[in-house]
Amino acid sequence: MHLYRHIVWLLLLLATFIRCSQNMPKTETEKERIFQGYHIALDSIIRTPKGIIRGVELGATMNEVKRSEVVNITEADETYYYYEFKADSITTYSLTYSFIQDSLEEIELQVNCRNPDTGAVILNDIKNYYQKKYTAPVMDKGIYVYNCFDSRKRNFSINLSDNSGIDNSVINLLIYREK
Repeated sequence: MHLYRHIVWLLLLLATFIRCSQNMPKTETEKERIFQGYHIALDSIIRTPKGIIRGVELGATMNEVKRSEVVNITEADETYYYYEFKADSITTYSLTYSFIQDSLEEIELQVNCRNPDTGAVILNDIKNYYQKKYTAPVMDKGIYVYNCFDSRKRNFSINLSDNSGIDNSVINLLIYREK
Protein backbone atom coordinates (compact mmCIF):
# COMPACT_ATOMS: atom_id res chain seq x y z
CA MET A 1 0.00 0.00 0.00
CA HIS A 2 2.88 2.33 0.83
CA LEU A 3 4.44 1.76 -2.64
CA TYR A 4 1.07 2.41 -4.29
CA ARG A 5 0.82 5.88 -2.65
CA HIS A 6 4.33 6.78 -3.87
CA ILE A 7 3.48 5.74 -7.43
CA VAL A 8 0.25 7.76 -7.38
CA TRP A 9 2.10 10.76 -5.92
CA LEU A 10 4.82 10.51 -8.63
CA LEU A 11 2.20 10.24 -11.39
CA LEU A 12 0.39 13.32 -10.06
CA LEU A 13 3.66 15.21 -9.85
CA LEU A 14 4.58 14.19 -13.42
CA ALA A 15 1.12 15.16 -14.73
CA THR A 16 1.39 18.56 -13.01
CA PHE A 17 4.86 19.14 -14.47
CA ILE A 18 3.71 18.24 -18.00
CA ARG A 19 0.65 20.48 -17.71
CA CYS A 20 2.71 23.42 -16.44
CA SER A 21 5.39 23.02 -19.11
CA GLN A 22 2.73 23.07 -21.86
CA ASN A 23 1.46 26.44 -20.63
CA MET A 24 4.90 28.05 -20.38
CA PRO A 25 5.81 30.60 -23.06
CA LYS A 26 8.15 29.27 -25.71
CA THR A 27 11.79 30.29 -25.56
CA GLU A 28 13.46 32.10 -28.45
CA THR A 29 14.66 28.84 -30.00
CA GLU A 30 11.26 27.18 -29.60
CA LYS A 31 9.25 29.97 -31.24
CA GLU A 32 7.54 29.33 -34.54
CA ARG A 33 10.04 29.56 -37.37
CA ILE A 34 9.33 32.06 -40.16
CA PHE A 35 11.15 30.18 -42.91
CA GLN A 36 10.66 26.48 -42.19
CA GLY A 37 13.07 24.28 -44.13
CA TYR A 38 15.71 27.02 -44.47
CA HIS A 39 18.69 27.85 -42.26
CA ILE A 40 17.54 29.66 -39.12
CA ALA A 41 19.62 32.72 -40.08
CA LEU A 42 17.03 33.54 -42.79
CA ASP A 43 14.49 34.21 -40.03
CA SER A 44 16.73 37.12 -39.00
CA ILE A 45 18.18 38.15 -42.37
CA ILE A 46 15.08 38.13 -44.59
CA ARG A 47 12.78 38.36 -41.55
CA THR A 48 9.39 38.16 -43.30
CA PRO A 49 8.02 36.82 -46.58
CA LYS A 50 6.32 40.20 -47.11
CA GLY A 51 8.04 42.60 -49.50
CA ILE A 52 11.31 41.84 -51.25
CA ILE A 53 13.34 41.65 -48.05
CA ARG A 54 12.49 42.46 -44.41
CA GLY A 55 8.99 43.62 -45.37
CA VAL A 56 10.31 46.37 -47.64
CA GLU A 57 9.89 46.98 -51.37
CA LEU A 58 11.72 49.32 -53.67
CA GLY A 59 10.03 52.72 -53.76
CA ALA A 60 9.41 52.75 -49.98
CA THR A 61 9.99 56.04 -48.17
CA MET A 62 12.73 56.58 -45.62
CA ASN A 63 10.14 56.54 -42.81
CA GLU A 64 8.66 53.24 -44.05
CA VAL A 65 12.10 51.64 -44.06
CA LYS A 66 12.93 53.01 -40.61
CA ARG A 67 9.65 51.63 -39.22
CA SER A 68 10.33 48.20 -40.74
CA GLU A 69 13.65 47.78 -38.92
CA VAL A 70 13.82 46.64 -35.29
CA VAL A 71 17.21 48.12 -34.36
CA ASN A 72 18.66 51.59 -34.38
CA ILE A 73 20.36 52.87 -37.50
CA THR A 74 24.14 52.45 -37.36
CA GLU A 75 24.80 55.25 -39.86
CA ALA A 76 22.55 57.51 -41.94
CA ASP A 77 22.21 60.63 -44.03
CA GLU A 78 19.62 61.93 -46.51
CA THR A 79 20.56 59.28 -49.13
CA TYR A 80 21.03 56.06 -47.13
CA TYR A 81 20.44 54.05 -43.96
CA TYR A 82 23.05 51.55 -42.81
CA TYR A 83 22.30 48.80 -40.25
CA GLU A 84 24.46 46.11 -38.64
CA PHE A 85 23.04 42.90 -37.17
CA LYS A 86 24.14 39.70 -35.50
CA ALA A 87 22.23 36.58 -36.63
CA ASP A 88 24.06 34.21 -34.27
CA SER A 89 27.48 33.64 -32.71
CA ILE A 90 29.22 33.13 -36.09
CA THR A 91 27.03 35.10 -38.52
CA THR A 92 26.70 38.87 -38.86
CA TYR A 93 25.17 40.92 -41.63
CA SER A 94 24.76 44.51 -42.71
CA LEU A 95 22.10 46.25 -44.75
CA THR A 96 22.33 49.47 -46.71
CA TYR A 97 19.17 51.10 -47.99
CA SER A 98 19.90 53.76 -50.64
CA PHE A 99 17.37 56.49 -51.46
CA ILE A 100 16.84 59.04 -54.19
CA GLN A 101 14.40 61.82 -53.24
CA ASP A 102 12.95 59.78 -50.34
CA SER A 103 12.35 56.71 -52.51
CA LEU A 104 14.17 53.42 -51.86
CA GLU A 105 16.22 52.69 -54.98
CA GLU A 106 18.65 49.99 -53.85
CA ILE A 107 19.12 47.47 -51.05
CA GLU A 108 22.53 45.96 -50.37
CA LEU A 109 22.98 43.05 -47.96
CA GLN A 110 26.28 41.52 -46.88
CA VAL A 111 26.32 38.34 -44.80
CA ASN A 112 29.57 37.34 -43.06
CA CYS A 113 29.92 33.91 -41.52
CA ARG A 114 33.04 32.58 -39.80
CA ASN A 115 32.15 29.01 -40.82
CA PRO A 116 32.37 28.47 -44.60
CA ASP A 117 30.11 25.39 -44.46
CA THR A 118 27.36 27.31 -42.66
CA GLY A 119 27.84 30.21 -45.07
CA ALA A 120 27.39 27.86 -48.03
CA VAL A 121 24.10 26.63 -46.55
CA ILE A 122 22.90 30.21 -46.01
CA LEU A 123 23.88 31.17 -49.58
CA ASN A 124 22.07 28.15 -51.02
CA ASP A 125 18.98 28.86 -48.90
CA ILE A 126 18.85 32.52 -49.98
CA LYS A 127 19.20 31.38 -53.59
CA ASN A 128 16.39 28.83 -53.19
CA TYR A 129 14.15 31.27 -51.31
CA TYR A 130 14.27 33.88 -54.08
CA GLN A 131 13.95 31.21 -56.76
CA LYS A 132 10.72 29.95 -55.18
CA LYS A 133 9.42 33.47 -54.53
CA TYR A 134 10.25 35.02 -57.91
CA THR A 135 12.00 33.04 -60.64
CA ALA A 136 15.00 30.86 -61.37
CA PRO A 137 18.20 32.89 -61.57
CA VAL A 138 20.55 33.06 -64.51
CA MET A 139 24.28 32.87 -63.89
CA ASP A 140 26.20 35.90 -65.15
CA LYS A 141 29.95 35.99 -64.45
CA GLY A 142 29.57 34.03 -61.20
CA ILE A 143 26.57 36.06 -59.99
CA TYR A 144 23.05 34.68 -59.64
CA VAL A 145 20.74 37.22 -61.31
CA TYR A 146 17.00 37.15 -60.66
CA ASN A 147 14.77 39.22 -62.94
CA CYS A 148 11.65 39.87 -60.86
CA PHE A 149 8.41 41.82 -60.50
CA ASP A 150 7.22 43.38 -57.26
CA SER A 151 3.65 43.51 -55.92
CA ARG A 152 2.91 46.48 -58.19
CA LYS A 153 4.20 44.57 -61.25
CA ARG A 154 7.31 46.77 -61.57
CA ASN A 155 10.49 44.96 -62.56
CA PHE A 156 13.63 44.80 -60.45
CA SER A 157 16.76 42.65 -60.20
CA ILE A 158 18.35 40.67 -57.43
CA ASN A 159 22.06 39.86 -57.72
CA LEU A 160 23.40 37.21 -55.35
CA SER A 161 27.13 36.51 -55.18
CA ASP A 162 29.52 34.40 -53.14
CA ASN A 163 32.74 36.20 -52.21
CA SER A 164 33.89 33.65 -49.65
CA GLY A 165 37.42 32.76 -48.70
CA ILE A 166 38.90 29.60 -47.24
CA ASP A 167 38.17 30.48 -43.61
CA ASN A 168 35.00 32.53 -43.91
CA SER A 169 31.92 33.11 -45.99
CA VAL A 170 30.89 36.44 -47.52
CA ILE A 171 27.55 36.62 -49.30
CA ASN A 172 26.43 39.75 -51.15
CA LEU A 173 22.88 40.51 -52.24
CA LEU A 174 22.01 43.58 -54.30
CA ILE A 175 18.41 44.53 -55.08
CA TYR A 176 17.74 47.34 -57.55
CA ARG A 177 15.60 48.53 -60.46
CA GLU A 178 17.02 48.47 -63.97
CA LYS A 179 17.62 52.03 -65.19
